Amino acid sequence: MNFRKLTADLKNSSFVLRDFLAAQKGKNQMKKTTILSIVGASALIFISWKSFANTYLEEVKVDNQFIQTYQSREGIWIVPGKVKESLEDLYHKFGTSEREVRLLNGIYDGSKIQNSEPVFFPYNSNYTRNLLLEDKGREIFNSDSRELIWPLSFKYSRVTSRLGRRWNALHAGVDIACPNGSIVIAAADGVVVDSKRDGGYGLRVVVQHPQINGIQTLYAHNSLLFVKQGDKIKKGQVLALSGNTGHTTGPHVHFEVRYQNVVLNPEHYLPPFLADKEAQVAIAKETIQQ
Repeated sequence: MNFRKLTADLKNSSFVLRDFLAAQKGKNQMKKTTILSIVGASALIFISWKSFANTYLEEVKVDNQFIQTYQSREGIWIVPGKVKESLEDLYHKFGTSEREVRLLNGIYDGSKIQNSEPVFFPYNSNYTRNLLLEDKGREIFNSDSRELIWPLSFKYSRVTSRLGRRWNALHAGVDIACPNGSIVIAAADGVVVDSKRDGGYGLRVVVQHPQINGIQTLYAHNSLLFVKQGDKIKKGQVLALSGNTGHTTGPHVHFEVRYQNVVLNPEHYLPPFLADKEAQVAIAKETIQQ
């Protein structure tokens, strides 16, 4: 918005209004109306500035165990070998097809869909609608696109270790204790740099965030990874399931923030972490009219 032009236009309008009122109602009435005009102009500028200041706010939907996202589609991650239904049953259940599943997951026609690897099954609109009618929609809240959100729900987790020296070594992030298999979500929009097993980190994901000065976030000790290198992801999208892989003393998510491989304090980029009801960031939930 061109505030210089806006101010000039308002100023010119005030002059015209002042001259007109002076001719009609006299000098004293002119002064009173000019003051009101200036107040009105100031209010308009304030409202315009407030709208400009909020342009970074975005609506975030937090994936849950019922509705998840991948490649901008709604659906769910499933390891085929761990469910009773056959692939054909799953296609029919979710209203999708083998071709659609292969395209989304990057599985070539000549390749076999592995029973031991996670596969994303997209939903059709009717299946999503039924989930919303059953009150299984995702939590929704507004977030600044330049800021991070916590990679786990506050409901069943707590911070057990912070950045600093631990056991005569640098602990490079925060540890968030949680039940095994908890949904690990992306802290911000970005691109997956790496997703693999990595020594003491166990199964970990690294995401680059170009819109936040190019910082990277790291999510470690997972039990299952869903995303792969090169995937574009959205804030709140599921990346993995938490676990106990690598060097750990119990199930948790190790979360790091780095810039050009320099360790930063994650809590400088995050809202305060509280484990009670007052800390719930969600202000709404996906619903649908019957």
